[in-house]
Amino acid sequence: MKYSLTTLIFLGAANFLLAQPPQKSIKKAPAKKTEQTTPKAADPRKENFAVMETQEVRFKGTDDELVTYFMKNVQFDSASIAANAEGEVMLSFVVNFDSTVVNPTVVKKFGYTVDDQMIELVRKLKFIPARMNGVVTRSNHMISIPLRAYAQ
Repeated sequence: MKYSLTTLIFLGAANFLLAQPPQKSIKKAPAKKTEQTTPKAADPRKENFAVMETQEVRFKGTDDELVTYFMKNVQFDSASIAANAEGEVMLSFVVNFDSTVVNPTVVKKFGYTVDDQMIELVRKLKFIPARMNGVVTRSNHMISIPLRAYAQ
């Protein structure tokens, strides 16, 4: 029996197909219905970071009241009035836990006798102390007060 090459390939393919088990069709299981829920807010205590709430030192009144306080209470000498001296004084100081001012220093001087008076005037003031995460802290603060000496 002579078979042609094409016949042998055909018979071989037929045997291969007959030898394979029939494949079953795969049915997908129906998707389960899940309840729609709103996501719960994460507990902030379990986060990997801490929220830092800070409050800077501030004067108990407004900025205008602070400047007015200094303008009314500083006494200019005759030399500064004659020169119509104008400028600003920059003060640096520490505000304690109890709102008191300590270690005031003049960072930018006005000159004449004004700088020493400004140190004494700022010592009399009360400031709202700084807070870090709700805890009152001791903090350094700087203020700049514009001044002008003129004849009244």
